[in-house]
Amino acid sequence: MEEMWVERIAETTNWEPLRLELPWNSMEEDLGTALPADYKKLAETFGTGEFSEFMRVLSVDATRQFDLTHIWHTYLDTSPEEGPDPVLKPYQVYRPGRRGLIPWAFAEMECSYFWLASAEEDPATWPIVTRGNPYPWHEVSMSTSEFVYRVLADPEFEPFSIARLMPEPDFYPIGPVS
Repeated sequence: MEEMWVERIAETTNWEPLRLELPWNSMEEDLGTALPADYKKLAETFGTGEFSEFMRVLSVDATRQFDLTHIWHTYLDTSPEEGPDPVLKPYQVYRPGRRGLIPWAFAEMECSYFWLASAEEDPATWPIVTRGNPYPWHEVSMSTSEFVYRVLADPEFEPFSIARLMPEPDFYPIGPVS
């Protein structure tokens, strides 16, 4: 079912799937948890890049600019070990063995997208947590790929959708193909 959303994103953006093989084992070992399967399929299909000049989904990136574990470590290094993070309040950064946020995408208008992750839960059930300037935090219960699709193509998906502003979604690769 979730693979369907990745296929819909590719179709909507006129993208030919790359079918990359990415080093998920080392990434998941570093994080101390598995990642959602549909997110991995999305990264393998598109590689590193930007959707509709708006959303950049993190993945494995040799430049580290869009590398999920590098960005997560940046949050981890600046976040208090206990209690809410002042930048992420009322949430905290994910740490192995605890529940917290793992960043998976960024967008224009200071939008940030995270999973509320726990190694004890199935990654397919992690809610998406997002906020954007000036919007407050929102929790959304859906898969990563469905969320991306709806941001790009569903004008009723408020306050997240860019479909009215960018009625023809596209994808631009950034940097070398991993």
